[in-house]
Amino acid sequence: MASYRRIDDGLDLRLIKDSKLEIIEQNKERLTARWNVWDGALNSIGTCQGMIHFGMADVIAAIVCDREGIVVTKDASCFYHKPLYEGDVEVEAFIGKNGKTNITVEVLFYQKGALCFQSIFTMHATRKTYNE
Repeated sequence: MASYRRIDDGLDLRLIKDSKLEIIEQNKERLTARWNVWDGALNSIGTCQGMIHFGMADVIAAIVCDREGIVVTKDASCFYHKPLYEGDVEVEAFIGKNGKTNITVEVLFYQKGALCFQSIFTMHATRKTYNE
């Protein structure tokens, strides 16, 4: 499993814990993962609340960057193709452009083989560490 840093009591940790995020495979350019839409992530009509999609994709985009220091979201575009329901979500994430300080990342969520959510992030490598 990949190692990555996170703020111990922040939203990132709660999303990872509640969703049971599991990194299956990771290299310098891409990763595959699995997470689970849990009961508490469902809205009143039984589908995953949209900001959960965004939050999970944002965390995954930061993980795939795997740079020294803190990486933060600069901008994002999200496309909701189909609803996510309670259960497993398969993830593909990959770096499109790896610049000096900005990194473009695409994150795709699939459920039962269907593309449900797509996001494109520009991540900024701050070159600062947690100790600074």
